[in-house]
Formats: sequence, C-alpha cells, structure tokens
Amino acid sequence: MSKKQLSVESLTFGSEFTAMKQCCEYLRGLSYKLRMIGIPCEGPSYVSGDNQSVLNNSSIPDSSLKKKSQSIAYHFVREGTARDEWRLAYVNTHDNEADLLTKTPPSGEKRKGFVCNVLHHIFSPHAAAA
Repeated sequence: MSKKQLSVESLTFGSEFTAMKQCCEYLRGLSYKLRMIGIPCEGPSYVSGDNQSVLNNSSIPDSSLKKKSQSIAYHFVREGTARDEWRLAYVNTHDNEADLLTKTPPSGEKRKGFVCNVLHHIFSPHAAAA
C-alpha cells in the first residue's frame, strides 16, 4: 500500500517501517469495519514488502531500534504479527508490482511483464492470439 507520509525520514529503513505501520493500521481498521457490517474475516492478512531489514526486524522479538517513531512502528507491527492478524512476506523488488505505480517504470519486456501481471487479461498470450 502506498500513501503519502506525514513525517520525513532520513533513511529508507525508517520510511519503509512507517509505511508498514500505516498499512497494518489500515488492515486492522478494514477488518473491523467488515466485521461490523457482518462480513467475517477469518485468518490473517498477508503483507508483502521488498525491504528485508524491515521484515526481519518486524519478526525478531528482541530487535533494538534507536528512534522512538521506529520503535512505536515496530511494536505495532510486531503485536499484530504475534496475534496473527497479519503475516509478513518478502517479495523481490524485481517482482514487486507496486513499484510500477511508485517508481520510474522499467522499459521493454520487464515493463510488459509488470503490466501483464497487473492487467493479465489484456496482455495474456491467449488474448493476443485471438
């Protein structure tokens, strides 16, 4: 999930952790709203990220962080992970389809592969042959 952040972080690690926390807050709120209207939410949600240090720090219980904002984000994400509200998974940056909307798009076959994954029914080989 990409969203404008309200704070400025000096390192990628801090901004990725803040984004992870915002995503998890959104997931918690969304599952609450769905339950309130009678739609059961069973099982955990899956959160994918391409920053291994953030994912590793979110799953290590005794991780030490120096900034208070990162520590708060860590405890929030870690609490939800421990309660099995969400599960964190790594996605390679070359396979991350969210990068198509947040970074300078690649060209050639790599771009076509990204778009094909997002809009598979438009660029699928079966549609081209028809």
